[in-house]
Amino acid sequence: MKRLYILVIGVFALSAICGCRQTSQKQETETSVKIDSTALVLRLQQCSKIYSSEYKIHKIVTSKDVLKLEGNVINHKVDIPIPNSSRKIAIPIDITIKGYTDMSQLDSRNILTEGKKITVILPDPKFAVTSVKIDRKNIIKSADLIRSAYLEQEINQFVKKGEQSVYKNLPWDEFIKTARSNAAHTLFPILQDLGFEEIHIQYRDDLNAQEAEKSKLLFKNIENR
Repeated sequence: MKRLYILVIGVFALSAICGCRQTSQKQETETSVKIDSTALVLRLQQCSKIYSSEYKIHKIVTSKDVLKLEGNVINHKVDIPIPNSSRKIAIPIDITIKGYTDMSQLDSRNILTEGKKITVILPDPKFAVTSVKIDRKNIIKSADLIRSAYLEQEINQFVKKGEQSVYKNLPWDEFIKTARSNAAHTLFPILQDLGFEEIHIQYRDDLNAQEAEKSKLLFKNIENR
């Protein structure tokens, strides 16, 4: 049996883009002047990555196997379970996935200004697995007398399969929508500080869950606790 829990955290790293905010009265006055697209791109690229969502996933990976007598006897396939030869294991894991917008990918083609009106087409959201933690203290395992204990390599293989199951079954459409919305809300005050009064933030329309999934596994570390 497999159990999966997802905790969604909204915008959580506004500090990552604090360098983009204009704080002094003098700067606010200067930014009310018309800014060309190149200057805007450079200003927004300074924001680096806008982390807009975080998902904490708890999953229990389970496995059970039984030794079998397999072969062929007089052209008949034999597949007989051996009594008292089973092993079972349940491994709790915690996976953290963060969604972000990479502002370094922005260029002048993504910005359209008209007076104090601005339209920005943001880069596609990306997702990164930032940690995979194995809760070894709460691993439950059992093995009959004729079976050997689980090896560390086997446990790591089970964890890897559990990760793959998580990635395959996550609601990526919902994740993309949340990352887009939070990134847009983060950029609004930045663009207001630059002197714009009518702000439109868009994404390209043809992005789908499969495209986002291709770029989600950007970095990862496995931890024990």
